[in-house]
Amino acid sequence: MTLRNSLTSAALFGVAIFINFDLYSFFFFLATAMVSQNQRGGSSLKDLDIQHLSAFERALRRILETDIAEQTYAEVLDGFPLSDSYLSFQYPQDGHPALEHEELSEGARERVCEFRSNLDISSLLFETILVEAFRKSAPQSKEFYLRLIELLAVSCHRFAVEIFQLDEVVEKHKIYDVWRDSPRDMNKWDSFRDPTAFTHGPYIAVDQYPNGSADSVGYWAEARIFGGVIVFDRGEDGTESRQLYFHGCHSKGPRTIYPPTDQQFEQMIQFLLDESESHDNPFPILATPQNRWRWDPWDAMAHYNIYRDRFERKISPSKGKPCVLNSIDWPEIKDDLYLINAMHERLEGKSVDEEEIAAAKEGITKITPSSPLWSDQGQRTYQGI
Repeated sequence: MTLRNSLTSAALFGVAIFINFDLYSFFFFLATAMVSQNQRGGSSLKDLDIQHLSAFERALRRILETDIAEQTYAEVLDGFPLSDSYLSFQYPQDGHPALEHEELSEGARERVCEFRSNLDISSLLFETILVEAFRKSAPQSKEFYLRLIELLAVSCHRFAVEIFQLDEVVEKHKIYDVWRDSPRDMNKWDSFRDPTAFTHGPYIAVDQYPNGSADSVGYWAEARIFGGVIVFDRGEDGTESRQLYFHGCHSKGPRTIYPPTDQQFEQMIQFLLDESESHDNPFPILATPQNRWRWDPWDAMAHYNIYRDRFERKISPSKGKPCVLNSIDWPEIKDDLYLINAMHERLEGKSVDEEEIAAAKEGITKITPSSPLWSDQGQRTYQGI
């Protein structure tokens, strides 16, 4: 059996292997290890027609060539996120090793670029159901774009997993492990310890991940590169791809799940697929008040089949109540408050901005069943306006 076949078998069936070879060789053979350990087979993209295959190749190369992707994978190779990256997702915990990691180690970014230049895209393996869905999609259709983005998310996730599992990187994890497992006051607010130094919100269900704690790193990398973990409206049967969403979980962003705006989606597709190199990189896609149709994360998975994989997050048997409701999570709250104030000003005989009122009224219609305003289903009334 060849080294390539050995690595493929190990990746597919979870066999523990310990092969000492340099990063150059590792990334050359990495291409055969895309399918999760819980998959008993996978499909490559080499049998796709030229339109589908070339679209994926162009899009993956383009996303991997972004500065944010290079830096993200270099941080994983370093064993810790940079302090700024850590703080973009987390509130600082006393003594966290990432707080002192302010610069990449020498050569880390160059080694990531070496991996990229030697990546054999035609050898990547994916779940057969995803490959078939992409193959059947009509080029330039919404289904085509959504399945393409899913392939990209899986690829970027998996690359982070494989880097994190390198022997030389595993050695660096021990620094975090010592801090994570050290005695501490469990009554303090920051006593909780994430499984790895790379953590993205609730994506820490390592006991049910195919690659264990390494998958939590994959979700972190996705969020860094794309703006959030990429999830989809899976429809009633749980296999469709009806809509794209981001689960951002940034420390200064919403906890809710949001879709890209039409303009953001168009910019994404142009950047990924346009043959010219003139398009600005729209990633990461961060939430703004214009990213409407928000979903509560619990509702999204429990009732509306919004996820990429069922195992990605654990949710409680019942939905808890949030401590506060705010317009960062729910932009429609700001619209509602504006309309209430405008209503009172109109009743007091003061002038009001009709354009702002119209915009706010439109805003409160762009809500989902998980919105705190859903009881009125966007049909709230405001006397006098």
